[in-house]
Amino acid sequence: MNSPAPPQDERKAPVRMVQPILDRLIAAHEAWLKGKAGGKRLILKGVEASRLDFNDHDLTDAEFVGGSFVESDFSRAKLTRASFFGADIRRTTFIDADCTRSDFRAASLIGADFEGATLHKADLRDGVMIMAGKDGELDYSGSARANTNAEGASFIGANLSDARIGRAAGNKTDLTNCNLTGASLIGADLSGADLTGAVFKGTDLSDCNLSNCVLAGASFADAKMHRTNLEGADLAAALFEGAFQQDVKLAHAKYPVDPSRIGFNAIEAVAQHALWVDTQGKEGTQLFLEGYDLSHAEFAGCNLSAAKFMRCTFTGADFSGSDLTFATLQSCLLKGAKFVNTKMRGATLIKSNLMGADLRNADLSPVPLDPKGPRPFWAARLNDVQATGANFTGAKLVAANLRRAILRDVDFADADLRHANTQRADLNGAKLETAKR
Repeated sequence: MNSPAPPQDERKAPVRMVQPILDRLIAAHEAWLKGKAGGKRLILKGVEASRLDFNDHDLTDAEFVGGSFVESDFSRAKLTRASFFGADIRRTTFIDADCTRSDFRAASLIGADFEGATLHKADLRDGVMIMAGKDGELDYSGSARANTNAEGASFIGANLSDARIGRAAGNKTDLTNCNLTGASLIGADLSGADLTGAVFKGTDLSDCNLSNCVLAGASFADAKMHRTNLEGADLAAALFEGAFQQDVKLAHAKYPVDPSRIGFNAIEAVAQHALWVDTQGKEGTQLFLEGYDLSHAEFAGCNLSAAKFMRCTFTGADFSGSDLTFATLQSCLLKGAKFVNTKMRGATLIKSNLMGADLRNADLSPVPLDPKGPRPFWAARLNDVQATGANFTGAKLVAANLRRAILRDVDFADADLRHANTQRADLNGAKLETAKR
């Protein structure tokens, strides 16, 4: 008696890839890219390849369609034009990977780490989910519309310029310091997300939900904002110059404080702070401002040591020759600000926007502390700053923390970067030829 036929919708179990075989396939792919004999393109359709290493390889034009790559490592891999259509890449690592023009449609990117990755013109829109049939080939008969899900994914410092993202990004997607120039985020729900220092130059944010977002240091120059929801968003230290806004929702948004409207006297406040410094806190008042708009303010030559500025706007402000030792300028908009010959030893500028700022000959060297204590010195902290196009010519950055800083096209001519922490920093186009390292 013949056994009953298997159900029509029965699927063949995916092939389980192991590292030794994968290594041989990758070697053959790299040979194929070079036109060598025996080379063969890497095609892993519907394959189970979780928790494997793909890092540091050239995987240009490789296919990973419909496969499972959960918790695999693609760090620093070259994935130009690679296809992850419908793939499961949850918690997968793409740190510093080149994903230019890669296809992530209908993929599950939940918890994936794209920190520092290049996703220029990548496609993260929704697509059609496909499965492997009994013969191992892709079966479109039971295909269904699927959403690309990047919930909880990290794109810190990633380059998503001109990428098509659509609704893939969610409110738990980390886009801190992300370059989204010219990208499409139409209809994306980023409510409550941390968008500190993100660049949305020319980005299409039509019907995008940015309610309750943190936008400190974010730039929306020339962005398209049709029906964009900014309700409850923190707009202090955000730059909207040149943005095209139409029917934008702004209810309960937090705007920067206008000093003139509340009778704030900057000259008197600085004088009181200087007195506080000179008397070691016995007289005067420490300067502590949060969310103020002090664009084009003149602080040249002032004593602002240990002053605190949080989420303040200092666009075009002049701090030249001032003393900012131990000062805090965190999550501030400092675009085009001047810090020429400024003392900034031990200063904190975490997550601030320094695009185009002038820091020529600024002193950001560490302050010596107790040599026998747990911390022998206090270094300047510039981690997670957005400093594209800034001028650090001749600046002292010894032991400075520049971790994850965006330093594209920065001029470091004759700067002192010895012992500086540039881990995960983006130094593309930076002038480092004459810098001390």
